[in-house]
Amino acid sequence: MVTLILAFRLSTLLLILPLLAGGQDASAADDASPPGTEAAALLRLKASFKDPANALEAWSPSSPPAPCNATNPWPGVQCYKGSLIGLRLAHLNLSGAFDFGALANLPGLHAINLKRNNFAGPLPASLATVRSLRALYLSHNGYTGPVPGDVFANMRWLKKLYLDNNELSGVLPAAAIASAPRLQELHLEHNKIEGPVPERLPASLRLFNVSHNRLTGMLPRAVVTRFNESAFAGNHDLCGAPGSDAGACEAVAAPGPSEPPMSASDYFAVEEETSIVVVIGIILLVIALVSGAMVLMLRQDEQRNSATPPYYDTVSTRGPGMPPKPAAMAAPRASGATMEMGGSSHDGGSGSGSGAGGGKRMDEFVLMNKSCGVFGLPDMMKASAEVLGNGTLGSAYKAAMRNGITVAVKRMRDMNRVGREEFENHIRTLCELRHPNVLSPLGYHYRKEEKLIVSEFMQCGSLLYVLHGDQSPSRVILDWPARLRIALGVARGMAYLHEKLGIPSMRFVSMDGADFDAPPPPPPHGNLKSGNILLDAKLEPHIVDYGFFPLVNAPQLPQSMFAYRSPEAAAAQQQHQRVPVSARSDVYCFGVVLLELVTGRFPSQYLLNARGGTDVVNWAASAVTEGSERQILDPVIAVAGGASAVQLVRIAVECTEAAPESRPNMAEAAKMVEEVAGAS
Repeated sequence: MVTLILAFRLSTLLLILPLLAGGQDASAADDASPPGTEAAALLRLKASFKDPANALEAWSPSSPPAPCNATNPWPGVQCYKGSLIGLRLAHLNLSGAFDFGALANLPGLHAINLKRNNFAGPLPASLATVRSLRALYLSHNGYTGPVPGDVFANMRWLKKLYLDNNELSGVLPAAAIASAPRLQELHLEHNKIEGPVPERLPASLRLFNVSHNRLTGMLPRAVVTRFNESAFAGNHDLCGAPGSDAGACEAVAAPGPSEPPMSASDYFAVEEETSIVVVIGIILLVIALVSGAMVLMLRQDEQRNSATPPYYDTVSTRGPGMPPKPAAMAAPRASGATMEMGGSSHDGGSGSGSGAGGGKRMDEFVLMNKSCGVFGLPDMMKASAEVLGNGTLGSAYKAAMRNGITVAVKRMRDMNRVGREEFENHIRTLCELRHPNVLSPLGYHYRKEEKLIVSEFMQCGSLLYVLHGDQSPSRVILDWPARLRIALGVARGMAYLHEKLGIPSMRFVSMDGADFDAPPPPPPHGNLKSGNILLDAKLEPHIVDYGFFPLVNAPQLPQSMFAYRSPEAAAAQQQHQRVPVSARSDVYCFGVVLLELVTGRFPSQYLLNARGGTDVVNWAASAVTEGSERQILDPVIAVAGGASAVQLVRIAVECTEAAPESRPNMAEAAKMVEEVAGAS
């Protein structure tokens, strides 16, 4: 009986196949592939719109059953590891209805690009069913009607929405837009949208454009301070917008009902309140002036030595942009910034190679690693010193000692989160790390006020300096093999740090003896950026300033650690919540470094309170969605890098996903970079 049923079904299938090959109706296409598969979804989708140029002729039951097959993928699909993640259907002259519902059961679909087609009519109600979308590009079509609030309410992962250059009208769904949790870019320019500009926009929103519409009312102050004024231009009846009509503000500023005149008692009450406010203001001003004077005095020595470093990134304190070439400055001997630590009775061999340092005196330097030679505090005090610059964690110096040994000395501030014993145990752990791309400290000096951490001196300086700061005729130009080697070395070094330092939350003892819990689990590096990647004479990368997260004072962490610029940390800080930095925050930082390498651009992510640089994260994400990765490559490497450089861009975009759980772990990221390097 079973055999007869199977034979009947097989014969039925053979009868249907010719109909499918002839391009019959959508129901036949659905029968060709099991429901829920990518092929079935795309065949159903194709049946919903018109393709006059037959650009998608290969979307057929006779094509390979998997749209993302490696040998002959379907046109217009974007794939990753054999799975469909995006549709690139721009400039194809498509029209009719686009059945978004056909894609509702594809959880891996992250992007749809329908730019510059001929779709018209209201935005389909089925649009909100594609809940997995991160990016949707519908620019330059003929869509009409209002912007549906369901798009923002149901598509909780949506980060980029481009609806510009359509015929949309009506009032914006302000409440739905304000509640979009991950929205980063919203383009609505060149439509016919009416009504006011929403007063509340998502904290995550970085790009917002409603120019050249029919908006009215007053431009909200909270909105105009966040975005460039050009985002509101071309709205003639919008008060406060560039180019608005002279009478746009008259209706908004029309006087309301007249108020009764103030009585004598009201007048004196207002006078009394004003006097109190003035007195409080004067007191606060005096406190601010005194505090400012104290801060200036405390930082006087740093201001005298403010040269930009080739070693450590100073953009968070300098502001807008690329660091200039550093100046060599001789530090005063014995009384210089690195030398203010009292005398020492030990000779150049203080400390031991094993690093046993328990019970040491406050004026003692502990040498943990003799690979660069034996030296001590007196040798460093007599050394000729050169200021390398000031970073977020302290000042860096080059110390050339009389015995021929040259080292880099980092004078660390804000490291009193734990007591001396815990500090020394943690530094010993860092000194014992051994990896070709991780620069282990040679030794340390402990004082409550400040700490010195000494490491090997790297001749070429930092990756930040080589890429952006050195403008001399003899500067180093990083070609594609060098950049790929640096990317691979950093990936390997970070994977090693995550393996060795990726520990669960630990318990530390504070300076007053009280216990506290470190954030579980802290990022193994916490401060990865190009300023903390040093290059030796062979341009091999060496990672520095890692593992300091448990040592830095908690209030200084957001200003000192680049992990706090990750999207999850930034969002938590804006909402005054506990900042959830983790190992995946390190992965985000690694992705920024990769993008800096392949684009050659200075990342705006490095800047804390200043404008400048390039938002490499969003720039690269848009390029990947639109298939234009080659356009963002540094011209120096574009030809030689080719497909390999494009692969690094895609890896970096995956590492910089807004949601930490969407990023690979560090070992997975390193493996992907290894595969690119192996194929090059």
